[in-house]
Amino acid sequence: MAKTTQEVHYIDNRPLRLQLRRSGRARHLKLAASANVGIEVVMPRWATRRDVTELLGKAEDWVAKQASHYGVWNGPRRRSWATGSELMVLGVPVTLELRVLPPDRRRPTAELTGGSLIMALPTSEVLDPRPAIDRWLRRFAGQHLRSRTEVLGEATGLYPKRVMVGERRSRWGSCSSSGTVSYCYRLVMAPSSVVDAVVVHELCHLVHPNHGPRFKNLVRRHHPSHDQDMTWLRDNGSDLEL
Repeated sequence: MAKTTQEVHYIDNRPLRLQLRRSGRARHLKLAASANVGIEVVMPRWATRRDVTELLGKAEDWVAKQASHYGVWNGPRRRSWATGSELMVLGVPVTLELRVLPPDRRRPTAELTGGSLIMALPTSEVLDPRPAIDRWLRRFAGQHLRSRTEVLGEATGLYPKRVMVGERRSRWGSCSSSGTVSYCYRLVMAPSSVVDAVVVHELCHLVHPNHGPRFKNLVRRHHPSHDQDMTWLRDNGSDLEL
Protein backbone atom coordinates (compact mmCIF):
# COMPACT_ATOMS: atom_id res chain seq x y z
CA MET A 1 0.00 0.00 0.00
CA ALA A 2 1.29 3.44 -0.91
CA LYS A 3 2.24 5.74 1.97
CA THR A 4 2.09 9.52 1.55
CA THR A 5 3.83 12.17 3.63
CA GLN A 6 4.40 15.89 3.21
CA GLU A 7 7.76 17.64 3.41
CA VAL A 8 9.16 21.08 2.72
CA HIS A 9 12.07 21.42 0.29
CA TYR A 10 13.71 24.59 -0.98
CA ILE A 11 13.77 25.43 -4.68
CA ASP A 12 15.78 28.58 -5.51
CA ASN A 13 15.68 29.40 -1.79
CA ARG A 14 11.89 29.30 -1.85
CA PRO A 15 10.04 26.79 0.37
CA LEU A 16 7.98 24.18 -1.49
CA ARG A 17 5.55 21.87 0.28
CA LEU A 18 5.44 18.61 -1.63
CA GLN A 19 4.02 15.13 -1.29
CA LEU A 20 6.22 12.05 -1.03
CA ARG A 21 4.41 8.87 -1.98
CA ARG A 22 6.21 5.59 -1.47
CA SER A 23 4.93 2.86 -3.78
CA GLY A 24 5.85 -0.80 -3.90
CA ARG A 25 4.99 -0.84 -7.60
CA ALA A 26 7.26 2.05 -8.59
CA ARG A 27 10.55 1.14 -10.22
CA HIS A 28 12.10 4.59 -10.32
CA LEU A 29 11.62 8.06 -8.87
CA LYS A 30 8.94 10.06 -10.63
CA LEU A 31 7.77 13.67 -10.43
CA ALA A 32 4.17 14.74 -11.03
CA ALA A 33 2.28 18.01 -10.67
CA SER A 34 -1.38 19.04 -10.48
CA ALA A 35 -3.54 21.61 -8.69
CA ASN A 36 -5.21 19.03 -6.46
CA VAL A 37 -2.15 16.99 -5.53
CA GLY A 38 0.55 19.65 -5.80
CA ILE A 39 4.11 18.58 -6.51
CA GLU A 40 4.40 14.85 -5.88
CA VAL A 41 7.41 12.55 -5.81
CA VAL A 42 6.64 8.87 -6.28
CA MET A 43 9.30 6.81 -4.50
CA PRO A 44 10.20 3.14 -5.00
CA ARG A 45 10.93 1.13 -1.87
CA TRP A 46 14.67 1.50 -2.34
CA ALA A 47 14.64 5.31 -2.66
CA THR A 48 15.99 7.53 0.13
CA ARG A 49 15.41 11.17 1.04
CA ARG A 50 18.83 11.90 -0.47
CA ASP A 51 17.59 10.48 -3.79
CA VAL A 52 14.60 12.83 -3.61
CA THR A 53 16.84 15.84 -2.90
CA GLU A 54 19.07 14.95 -5.86
CA LEU A 55 16.06 14.55 -8.16
CA LEU A 56 14.61 17.90 -7.11
CA GLY A 57 17.99 19.52 -7.65
CA LYS A 58 18.20 18.19 -11.20
CA ALA A 59 14.61 19.19 -11.97
CA GLU A 60 14.58 22.58 -10.21
CA ASP A 61 13.47 24.56 -13.26
CA TRP A 62 10.62 22.15 -14.07
CA VAL A 63 9.47 21.96 -10.44
CA ALA A 64 9.47 25.76 -10.03
CA LYS A 65 7.59 26.23 -13.29
CA GLN A 66 4.93 23.64 -12.37
CA ALA A 67 4.56 24.93 -8.81
CA SER A 68 3.94 28.45 -10.13
CA HIS A 69 1.67 27.26 -12.94
CA TYR A 70 -0.61 25.35 -10.56
CA GLY A 71 -0.13 27.70 -7.62
CA VAL A 72 0.96 24.90 -5.29
CA TRP A 73 4.10 26.21 -3.58
CA ASN A 74 2.25 25.81 -0.27
CA GLY A 75 0.69 22.47 -1.17
CA PRO A 76 -2.37 21.32 -3.12
CA ARG A 77 -5.12 23.79 -4.02
CA ARG A 78 -8.24 21.95 -2.97
CA ARG A 79 -11.35 22.94 -4.83
CA SER A 80 -14.31 24.16 -2.79
CA TRP A 81 -17.68 22.54 -3.39
CA ALA A 82 -21.13 24.10 -3.00
CA THR A 83 -24.50 24.25 -4.74
CA GLY A 84 -23.84 25.29 -8.33
CA SER A 85 -20.40 23.66 -8.54
CA GLU A 86 -19.83 21.43 -11.54
CA LEU A 87 -18.61 17.84 -11.36
CA MET A 88 -17.44 16.11 -14.52
CA VAL A 89 -19.17 12.75 -15.02
CA LEU A 90 -18.17 10.86 -18.17
CA GLY A 91 -16.87 14.13 -19.56
CA VAL A 92 -20.17 15.96 -19.06
CA PRO A 93 -20.51 18.77 -16.47
CA VAL A 94 -23.08 17.92 -13.80
CA THR A 95 -24.37 20.69 -11.53
CA LEU A 96 -24.25 20.00 -7.80
CA GLU A 97 -27.40 20.74 -5.79
CA LEU A 98 -27.04 20.39 -2.03
CA ARG A 99 -29.96 20.07 0.36
CA VAL A 100 -30.03 19.65 4.13
CA LEU A 101 -31.30 16.24 5.20
CA PRO A 102 -34.64 16.48 7.04
CA PRO A 103 -34.40 15.97 10.82
CA ASP A 104 -36.36 12.71 10.66
CA ARG A 105 -33.94 11.16 8.16
CA ARG A 106 -30.42 10.00 8.88
CA ARG A 107 -29.30 8.40 5.65
CA PRO A 108 -27.86 10.76 2.99
CA THR A 109 -29.23 10.44 -0.54
CA ALA A 110 -27.86 11.29 -3.97
CA GLU A 111 -29.63 11.28 -7.33
CA LEU A 112 -28.19 12.04 -10.75
CA THR A 113 -30.99 13.48 -12.85
CA GLY A 114 -31.46 16.07 -15.59
CA GLY A 115 -27.85 17.21 -15.55
CA SER A 116 -27.81 17.68 -11.78
CA LEU A 117 -26.47 15.68 -8.86
CA ILE A 118 -28.98 16.29 -6.07
CA MET A 119 -27.60 15.40 -2.65
CA ALA A 120 -29.47 15.49 0.67
CA LEU A 121 -26.85 15.55 3.44
CA PRO A 122 -26.47 16.30 7.14
CA THR A 123 -25.72 19.95 7.83
CA SER A 124 -22.03 19.26 8.51
CA GLU A 125 -21.62 17.59 5.10
CA VAL A 126 -23.48 20.35 3.27
CA LEU A 127 -20.80 22.70 4.59
CA ASP A 128 -18.06 20.32 3.41
CA PRO A 129 -19.57 17.97 0.80
CA ARG A 130 -16.29 16.66 -0.61
CA PRO A 131 -16.41 13.32 1.29
CA ALA A 132 -20.01 12.74 0.20
CA ILE A 133 -19.19 13.57 -3.43
CA ASP A 134 -16.22 11.23 -3.27
CA ARG A 135 -18.39 8.39 -1.91
CA TRP A 136 -20.96 8.92 -4.66
CA LEU A 137 -18.32 9.01 -7.39
CA ARG A 138 -16.76 5.78 -6.10
CA ARG A 139 -20.15 4.02 -6.19
CA PHE A 140 -20.90 5.34 -9.66
CA ALA A 141 -17.45 4.30 -10.88
CA GLY A 142 -17.83 0.80 -9.45
CA GLN A 143 -21.08 0.31 -11.32
CA HIS A 144 -20.06 1.96 -14.59
CA LEU A 145 -16.59 0.46 -14.92
CA ARG A 146 -17.79 -3.04 -14.12
CA SER A 147 -20.64 -2.62 -16.61
CA ARG A 148 -18.33 -1.37 -19.38
CA THR A 149 -15.87 -4.16 -18.68
CA GLU A 150 -18.67 -6.69 -19.07
CA VAL A 151 -20.01 -5.09 -22.27
CA LEU A 152 -16.59 -4.66 -23.86
CA GLY A 153 -15.55 -8.10 -22.67
CA GLU A 154 -18.46 -9.54 -24.64
CA ALA A 155 -17.48 -7.44 -27.67
CA THR A 156 -13.81 -8.47 -27.59
CA GLY A 157 -14.12 -11.98 -26.20
CA LEU A 158 -11.73 -11.02 -23.41
CA TYR A 159 -12.89 -11.72 -19.86
CA PRO A 160 -11.04 -10.79 -16.66
CA LYS A 161 -11.31 -13.06 -13.65
CA ARG A 162 -11.92 -10.10 -11.37
CA VAL A 163 -12.60 -6.36 -11.62
CA MET A 164 -11.48 -3.92 -8.92
CA VAL A 165 -12.26 -0.20 -8.68
CA GLY A 166 -10.57 2.08 -6.16
CA GLU A 167 -7.98 4.80 -5.66
CA ARG A 168 -4.87 4.64 -7.80
CA ARG A 169 -2.37 7.44 -8.22
CA SER A 170 0.18 6.06 -10.67
CA ARG A 171 -2.15 4.37 -13.18
CA TRP A 172 -5.68 4.73 -14.49
CA GLY A 173 -5.88 1.00 -14.99
CA SER A 174 -3.84 -2.18 -14.69
CA CYS A 175 -4.06 -5.87 -15.45
CA SER A 176 -2.38 -8.46 -13.24
CA SER A 177 -0.88 -11.77 -14.36
CA SER A 178 -3.71 -13.51 -12.49
CA GLY A 179 -6.33 -11.87 -14.69
CA THR A 180 -7.50 -9.10 -12.35
CA VAL A 181 -8.29 -5.77 -14.01
CA SER A 182 -8.15 -2.69 -11.78
CA TYR A 183 -9.27 0.89 -12.39
CA CYS A 184 -8.94 4.25 -10.65
CA TYR A 185 -12.45 5.42 -9.75
CA ARG A 186 -11.73 8.99 -10.90
CA LEU A 187 -11.47 7.68 -14.48
CA VAL A 188 -15.26 8.12 -14.80
CA MET A 189 -14.74 11.88 -14.81
CA ALA A 190 -13.22 11.48 -18.29
CA PRO A 191 -15.28 11.31 -21.53
CA SER A 192 -16.97 7.99 -22.27
CA SER A 193 -14.65 7.19 -25.17
CA VAL A 194 -11.61 7.70 -22.95
CA VAL A 195 -13.10 5.40 -20.30
CA ASP A 196 -13.70 2.72 -22.93
CA ALA A 197 -10.16 3.15 -24.26
CA VAL A 198 -8.74 2.31 -20.82
CA VAL A 199 -11.11 -0.65 -20.41
CA VAL A 200 -10.15 -2.10 -23.80
CA HIS A 201 -6.48 -1.38 -23.09
CA GLU A 202 -6.57 -3.45 -19.91
CA LEU A 203 -8.65 -6.24 -21.46
CA CYS A 204 -6.09 -6.59 -24.25
CA HIS A 205 -3.38 -7.00 -21.62
CA LEU A 206 -5.07 -10.29 -20.74
CA VAL A 207 -3.68 -11.55 -24.06
CA HIS A 208 -0.54 -9.46 -24.42
CA PRO A 209 1.02 -8.36 -21.08
CA ASN A 210 3.19 -5.76 -22.86
CA HIS A 211 2.89 -2.83 -25.24
CA GLY A 212 4.35 -4.52 -28.30
CA PRO A 213 3.02 -4.39 -31.89
CA ARG A 214 0.55 -7.25 -31.42
CA PHE A 215 -0.92 -5.57 -28.35
CA LYS A 216 -1.25 -2.23 -30.15
CA ASN A 217 -2.91 -3.85 -33.16
CA LEU A 218 -5.41 -5.67 -30.95
CA VAL A 219 -6.27 -2.50 -29.03
CA ARG A 220 -6.73 -0.44 -32.19
CA ARG A 221 -8.90 -3.13 -33.72
CA HIS A 222 -11.31 -3.07 -30.78
CA HIS A 223 -11.08 0.69 -30.09
CA PRO A 224 -9.91 2.63 -33.18
CA SER A 225 -9.62 5.96 -31.33
CA HIS A 226 -7.48 4.43 -28.57
CA ASP A 227 -4.36 6.48 -29.28
CA GLN A 228 -6.24 9.80 -29.39
CA ASP A 229 -8.17 8.94 -26.23
CA MET A 230 -5.03 7.99 -24.33
CA THR A 231 -3.39 11.22 -25.45
CA TRP A 232 -6.38 13.12 -24.04
CA LEU A 233 -5.95 11.28 -20.74
CA ARG A 234 -2.24 12.08 -20.57
CA ASP A 235 -2.92 15.75 -21.30
CA ASN A 236 -5.93 16.16 -19.01
CA GLY A 237 -5.60 13.45 -16.38
CA SER A 238 -4.26 15.83 -13.74
CA ASP A 239 -7.60 17.70 -13.86
CA LEU A 240 -9.62 14.60 -12.93
CA GLU A 241 -9.60 15.39 -9.21
CA LEU A 242 -12.20 16.34 -6.63
